[in-house]
Amino acid sequence: MEDYRAPRRPLSMTIVVCIESGLLEPLTIRMVESLRRFGGRFANLEVVAVTPRMTPPLSFQTRRRMAELGIRHLQVSPHNPYAWHHYMNKAEAIAAVEQHVSTEAIAWVDSDILFLREPNGLELQPGVDFLASAPDAGVIGSRGETDPNDPFWQRSAAVIDKDADQLPWLYTGDGHRIRFYWNAGLYVYRRAARFGREFLGDFKIFLDRRVARTHSQVHFMDQVVLGLTVIRLGLAWKALPDSSNFPVCSHLPANYDAARVADVSVLHFHDSMNPELWDRLLATLGPAHAQVRAWLEPQGPIVLPPSVLSSMARESLRIARGMRRRVYYARSGFTKAQSSLAR
Repeated sequence: MEDYRAPRRPLSMTIVVCIESGLLEPLTIRMVESLRRFGGRFANLEVVAVTPRMTPPLSFQTRRRMAELGIRHLQVSPHNPYAWHHYMNKAEAIAAVEQHVSTEAIAWVDSDILFLREPNGLELQPGVDFLASAPDAGVIGSRGETDPNDPFWQRSAAVIDKDADQLPWLYTGDGHRIRFYWNAGLYVYRRAARFGREFLGDFKIFLDRRVARTHSQVHFMDQVVLGLTVIRLGLAWKALPDSSNFPVCSHLPANYDAARVADVSVLHFHDSMNPELWDRLLATLGPAHAQVRAWLEPQGPIVLPPSVLSSMARESLRIARGMRRRVYYARSGFTKAQSSLAR
């Protein structure tokens, strides 16, 4: 019998990731290699790795592997008073790439991600401008008016001239209904929307307005702003299936389950490549992802590239950024409250 199904059109998408001296080097290389090996139709997409703020030089080994994997390196030096924020580098990176690519879609992918097979649901369909998945409710998600986090969401929505009750609802992978709040580890949007530029601008505005009242609210601000920028721009959005951004980490121990991961195409492993979680991660891949395990196991857990000079430079930057963060906290009138939950 003849197959009358129309062939799938070629993908027009650029993958964007952030790379800086330190752990992001081996993480980024491992993420892109998993894409090249197991990504199916996505395997040969252009990948742009952006270094968007001051950092020691990337190691020779990293630059060599980037060339072997066909990773384009873009280094930019924007003036950003909030460069101390843990995730401002991601916003700067995605905004910078918009000016350098011509594909229909741009996909942001965190470095702590593995492609286990061809991702499902990651291609923009007609009438859809933005794709992402909901995080767990975590420490700042709001389940409604009675949630202790809701005043924060009321303040946040007001920045884009909305009431929190006007925000759409999302359902998390563990079944909770929360206000519009995306995981920023993987998302896709139409380049024509210039979402990256708008997201970066909104991120700065939210920090300018000092909407946050706790460390956690500042820490996860990129994910809050991600959804609110989508709303402000009026983009048509769709939630990705959980299998396209499935989290496994020390704070979600129940997710280390080979049966649950069997159908996963994109694994967001967070801290799972640390030595103490390495064996658990390998076991979770199970028989469904035997090829991935066979490739991954000989490489071992993620370790920092050895370099005394780079380590000293990174520590100096960490201290300087920490001081700027503490100044921001002091001026905002709150003290640091540690969060123990995953993004």
